[in-house]
Amino acid sequence: MLLTMATTVAAQNQQATAAYTDIYKEYTDDPDVHIFTSNIDYTELAKEITAGCTDDYQRVKAIYEWMCKNIDYDLSYSIHRADSCLLMRKGVCQAYCDLFYRLAEPLKIRVEPIDGYAKGMDGRIAKDGHTWLFAYTQEKRGILLDPTWGAGGMVDGQYVKNADCLLWFNVEPEWMMLTHYPNLEVYQLIDQPITMREFRDLPMPNPLWREYGLDAKTLFRLAKECALSLPVFYNGGERQFKIVDIPLCDSLTIGQDYTFRIKMLNDRAFCVRNNREYNMSSDWQSEGNGVYSISFMPRDSVRLTIGLKDPVKANYWNTMLEYPIKPPTAADWARVEQRYPLCVPDARAVGTIDGPAWEQAGYDGHRLLQTIREQKIQELPTIYSDKGQKFKIVEVPMNKQLKRNQEYVFRIKPESGMEWAIVNGSEWFRDWDVENGVYTLEVTPRKLGMMMLCVKMKGDQSQFVSCLMYDVTK
Repeated sequence: MLLTMATTVAAQNQQATAAYTDIYKEYTDDPDVHIFTSNIDYTELAKEITAGCTDDYQRVKAIYEWMCKNIDYDLSYSIHRADSCLLMRKGVCQAYCDLFYRLAEPLKIRVEPIDGYAKGMDGRIAKDGHTWLFAYTQEKRGILLDPTWGAGGMVDGQYVKNADCLLWFNVEPEWMMLTHYPNLEVYQLIDQPITMREFRDLPMPNPLWREYGLDAKTLFRLAKECALSLPVFYNGGERQFKIVDIPLCDSLTIGQDYTFRIKMLNDRAFCVRNNREYNMSSDWQSEGNGVYSISFMPRDSVRLTIGLKDPVKANYWNTMLEYPIKPPTAADWARVEQRYPLCVPDARAVGTIDGPAWEQAGYDGHRLLQTIREQKIQELPTIYSDKGQKFKIVEVPMNKQLKRNQEYVFRIKPESGMEWAIVNGSEWFRDWDVENGVYTLEVTPRKLGMMMLCVKMKGDQSQFVSCLMYDVTK
């Protein structure tokens, strides 16, 4: 009997609710599944386990949780019966299901063991087969569950209990069919049953797909069509968020818009990050009921990630999803340029650009990119606007590197400040020609090092602040 490798991720919160999964199935008597005879009366134990339960769903769930907590897997593969399983508190999958049957029987809950095959975490189908359950929680309606897999699994050769067993309780048929293949077709419980060969070809699911809320029917359909490709999923978001809508692909293309919708289950901050580009929680649109959405265009290569703020480490984000970015084409960059001109390679080549400050100075992204290309700029001067210094550029040197003893023209239109000057070492240039609000000054730097366009702000009679900073070289 197959014991799964470790699946220690927590189950979906929605699986812990008392709502029925509305699966209809005619009663089945499977001649291939044998219920062993028993010498134990399970009535009192069943009543004790289900005390306080008000319906069959709650009773089935109580039995399931009790078994997952109290029964270990028998690594000697010798315990198959309910009686031995109860006494030894361990057993193989058949023993789990036999004991479950015996605990449900005195409560008049119908349980049908399902015999078939299951895949290990390596995706291979175990030759010895596997047994799981269908439990009727209403007449002709019920749920799928696997207490053996829910109880625990193997980690580095050691049996380890799952921290939360509910991942394998009330399992949607499509999720179950990705890993469990019943001998009787009726237990597939899907609209279009699949063959063993088709089952063998299905990819092994990542437990986080279900934990993070991906839709089982959609993934199963894509898997059957050999079209299932997904981003990389990371642990750490369990019980933190659910996926409502994401691109179902394994990589993204720059210059394309993608929609991300997530449901936050607590108040942790989150972001979408495309290398140097961040969109924090406040940039996402709230749809109510904890659901947030954003339309995001990747505009940098390498990767795009969805992250949650680390609750302990300051300024650290834990990656939950990661998409590689496909190698961009010229057409991809052209789409990026239409909306984010300062993100294309020509703009990034000149270093970090303070787009809002340049736009305030009269250079929107498209004009600045055009200037960078036309003047073959290697590095822009550093621009400042953090202290209220406001001005429009009419004409200034746009390369940060200036030559000593070479003349340069500065023409600006001030919008704030009391006095404007250009400072090169100990030399100050203040003799501006002013016409129609435009200040013009011709400057020949003679000192190596910094040269700055400065302004004295109102309320400070002696302090000048920088507006543009250059480097003067030989």
